[in-house]
Amino acid sequence: MDFFASQETARRNTKLLVGYFALAVIGLVASLYLVIIFAVGLSKGQHRGKNSRSSNYTATPMTLWDPSIFLWSSLSTLAVIGLGSGYKSMQLAAGGRVVAQDLGGKLVDRNTTDTDEKRLLNVVEEMAIAAGMPVPDVYLLEGEDGINAFAAGHGPGDAIIGVTRGCMRTLSRDELQGVMAHEFSHILNGDMKLNLRLIGVLHGILIIAIIGRVVLRIALESRGSRDSKEGGLRMAVLVLGGAVMALGYLGVLFGNLIKAAISRQREFLADASAVQFTRNPEGIAGALQKIGGLSRHSYLRTPMAEEASHMLFGKGRESSFFDTHPPLEERIKRIAPHWNGEFPKVNLPPIQTKGPEHNFMDAQRLATMAAAGQAIEHLLPSVGSRLGTLDSTDLVRARALQFSMPDEWRPLLCHPSGAQAMMFALLLSEDAALLETELATLRTAVDEDTLAITLQQLPKVREASSPVLIAVIDLAIPALRRLTPDEYHRFAGILQQLMDSDHQIDLFEFMVQKMLRRHLDLYFQKSRPPRIEFTSIQALIPEAHIIISVLARTAGDTEPEIAQAYATAQSMLTELPSTPLPADWSQLDAALDRFNAATPLVKKQLLFACGHAVMADGGVRNEEAELLRAVADTIGCPVPPFVDANARAA
Repeated sequence: MDFFASQETARRNTKLLVGYFALAVIGLVASLYLVIIFAVGLSKGQHRGKNSRSSNYTATPMTLWDPSIFLWSSLSTLAVIGLGSGYKSMQLAAGGRVVAQDLGGKLVDRNTTDTDEKRLLNVVEEMAIAAGMPVPDVYLLEGEDGINAFAAGHGPGDAIIGVTRGCMRTLSRDELQGVMAHEFSHILNGDMKLNLRLIGVLHGILIIAIIGRVVLRIALESRGSRDSKEGGLRMAVLVLGGAVMALGYLGVLFGNLIKAAISRQREFLADASAVQFTRNPEGIAGALQKIGGLSRHSYLRTPMAEEASHMLFGKGRESSFFDTHPPLEERIKRIAPHWNGEFPKVNLPPIQTKGPEHNFMDAQRLATMAAAGQAIEHLLPSVGSRLGTLDSTDLVRARALQFSMPDEWRPLLCHPSGAQAMMFALLLSEDAALLETELATLRTAVDEDTLAITLQQLPKVREASSPVLIAVIDLAIPALRRLTPDEYHRFAGILQQLMDSDHQIDLFEFMVQKMLRRHLDLYFQKSRPPRIEFTSIQALIPEAHIIISVLARTAGDTEPEIAQAYATAQSMLTELPSTPLPADWSQLDAALDRFNAATPLVKKQLLFACGHAVMADGGVRNEEAELLRAVADTIGCPVPPFVDANARAA
């Protein structure tokens, strides 16, 4: 899977969806106008001549064009669809957690003692660290016995993972990892945002059908009349209500056809990506086979299953006019061509006994991981080729990062207070005099317990490698989202004070600031991602010049080394000026904000040039990795941890 190509495909599919939606709305407006014209004509045609007792009458001629009717019918239809879609989109603006809660999901406590839940959280954390993105919140659909899962959100920063009880308890660790890899593919390739838009769009058209159904019911329940005028009006309302309902459901049917066509192809891509991520086709293939063998399959009981069907790992309903998923047999055959076509009989296992936290990796898995780690330890991959990809090598590194952390860090990072304390420890200075000033700031701003945790973990934080500390930030973000808005405002203020204490900002501080503020500001301020403004790199060459200049000066210690790093980037981005600029952090911030409004393929050009700059000397230092992560994260492009967990700062 290529992250940038997949993101671009999702963006184009969104444009295609908007085009289809516009055609559907135009068709609805025209059809409803004709229905209203017919209903008005029918109503008028029931009037007889001046002598109402006469059996002879002349019907009022019907005209197909009436500007006043066309105007108010069109505006009314557009207003209803717009308000319906807008209302649903506003509901979904809060992110994936709204979808999870609507489906009956409950947030899984990261300090849970339930064996199955801990295994699920472990797999999700491992996948997130490997992808280089914040760990998503996990929601459990406790009342659902079918094997299913979904990812929802506007992007990696606010993504959530939803899992049914049947999926969590029935699948083995490898199978669960295959399903989670499938869902992370949807996160990384841009499907989630498209899926949320599909829900909003179809809801607007559905409102038309609901209004028609209400009008029809009112007309049917009203008493008839002998008066020809009232009888004609009732007949017109009946026709109007029935036609509006039929056209509304026809529009929904058309929308579901679009939804199904888009979803089926993205499911095949996500299955293939899951195999690429894990290098274990038996994992996801086994999960699909268990769906076929479980009596409940992947079906959900919640009425919301139909609306969210295109977001699910498997079919949410037993019968559907337009299936949003390819046939189960075809999905399995593409992953495991030698499958014999038989589904194993599967029963939902009993609930596991709750117990203390333990390592879910058995001795064989740990030995395999260690061997794989040794095999890749001395391989230095090209950073450019690693951007926008995820594979089993990244999973090995992610596991190594997890096991490199002190045992007490994981529980601390599950609590808002512990996560805050760890973030403070990351930013405390090693200079003794400056440290006292920063601790004085903390003593007046935080409670004693938080300060004690910060001081207790400070020595271990200073011993940890940069890749491990980056993983710590990713693990802390879910707990930091549990802060109240006032608590987050206070927390952000303390962070800023710590970074400003020495009146300058270093690379690590810059990275921490960009990672935390990007993901948490989006969450607490409910801000939406920027609209695409730049479709070509040419308009952003001044900004690219600033970014690559800073990166080149980070990559080299001497002027010749800086020149070499810059020239290597220039070979990938020939429009760059011939010489680098002086490093300027304030200009770097503004340049990154501009690139955040570019298309995925434009971002790819920048990041590939940055990757070649840091690889100019044949290696990647921690400082380069930190800056590259900050750059990529700021413009919405997760990058895997390509630096070894045991690497120390130069």
